[in-house]
Amino acid sequence: MKLIKNGLVLDREKGFETRDLLIDSGKIIRIGKEIEVLEKDCEVLDAEGFYVVPGFIDIHMHGAAGIDIMKADPDQLTELSLFLASKGVTSFLATVMTDSRDNIEYALENIRISMERGLMGAKIAGINMEGPFINPKYRGAHPLEHILKPDAGIINGFIRKSGNNIRLMTVAPELDGIEEIIRELEKETIVFCAGHSGIDFDGAKDAFKNSFRHVTHLFNAMTGIHHREPGLAGAALDSDGVTVEIIPDLIHVHGAVIQMIVKCKTPDRVVLITDSISAAGMGDGKLQFAGGSITVKDGAAVFDNGVLAGSTLTMIDGIRNMVKELGFRLEDAIKMASENPAKRINVFDRKGSLAEGKDADIAILDKKLNVCRTIIEGVTVYPTFPYRLSR
Repeated sequence: MKLIKNGLVLDREKGFETRDLLIDSGKIIRIGKEIEVLEKDCEVLDAEGFYVVPGFIDIHMHGAAGIDIMKADPDQLTELSLFLASKGVTSFLATVMTDSRDNIEYALENIRISMERGLMGAKIAGINMEGPFINPKYRGAHPLEHILKPDAGIINGFIRKSGNNIRLMTVAPELDGIEEIIRELEKETIVFCAGHSGIDFDGAKDAFKNSFRHVTHLFNAMTGIHHREPGLAGAALDSDGVTVEIIPDLIHVHGAVIQMIVKCKTPDRVVLITDSISAAGMGDGKLQFAGGSITVKDGAAVFDNGVLAGSTLTMIDGIRNMVKELGFRLEDAIKMASENPAKRINVFDRKGSLAEGKDADIAILDKKLNVCRTIIEGVTVYPTFPYRLSR
């Protein structure tokens, strides 16, 4: 049993209020004022002056801390999960990108095994399949030689190899045969995402009326907005029922455009992601990613041809950018990093907000928005040594 006292607890309706929060058996069992517990073995944590918020959920990330999800074995995925927990992330989708079928299946197998075993840090909530069914002209960092035409047999093979754990799948809606394949997969719990696409405005609007409910890293690797050709980006902003991802590193998307996106979509339909690669948390330098050479300088990861190769962002840094650089309310930034992704991948019944009966997935932040403690299903996983909150 664990009792967090006097923290600035984020209520999704009321905002921050000074409250106590009681945890037992991995769940939040009570939120209120001046909670008293008689059990002698209850750990009491004084969080006065600290923000107590739902743990972050990164639904689109390729790696961090020197670990590439495409190459990682279960032990390396455990290391990755602990790094993510140190940044306030309590759940994530392991993102599998365009590669050879053998390499994709290798990654899917390792992720499945890790999910079955469980990880010490942030939990894998499923798999994000980004590719290989994308438009070659908008491939971004995805290797051209491994891009495939949609094939139901290939997709079903990936689903089986994953242990039926694919939650998001990015495809280009304009590809031949994709609508028929999506209809075949209606029974699966997969959200189809429009991305890496050259589709025009009208085609995108039709896709949103049918099966597509989410847009992968808005404005990146897609048709952008022109005043006579609004493109996929324009259609996403014009469609209320569609959620969109933003990479808030202030490199992939200009801050003014991020503010425009949130004004159009409202904080209810924006999901913050990192799209991070193995370079996240590693500083400047060179590395190999997606079959190419990348240089990281001042936080930007760039191929030799000048194409951005994912990000080096962590979720807490993205939240800090939203609040301190762009002026968003902390409540809204947290919502975009916790509640909205939880809803998008259909886990909001147990994650994504602080409420009685939900999993005790919690990040505790100081006033400078540093992560001081991360609790996952009631267990403190960061820091991994005895620690007392201090101001």
